[in-house]
Amino acid sequence: MEKLSDNKRKIFADIIRKAKMVDGICPHCEEHSLLIGIVNDYYRCMSCGGDIEQKVNGKISYLPVQLKEYDEVKDNG
Repeated sequence: MEKLSDNKRKIFADIIRKAKMVDGICPHCEEHSLLIGIVNDYYRCMSCGGDIEQKVNGKISYLPVQLKEYDEVKDNG
């Protein structure tokens, strides 16, 4: 197994340090799950892998996000 360079190791460590973890109900699978977010207000469900956008409007809501690239891969295998 190939070792990571120090530069790559620092990049991964920075990403992990900035990642947000919240729990919530996933709108895709409707399960109470851990949601992992690296990019602001976008999360991924750890149960089903669905992408979710967080909206804060008096209460926190999680809305499904459908990515065009995801549909193309799913349809074309």
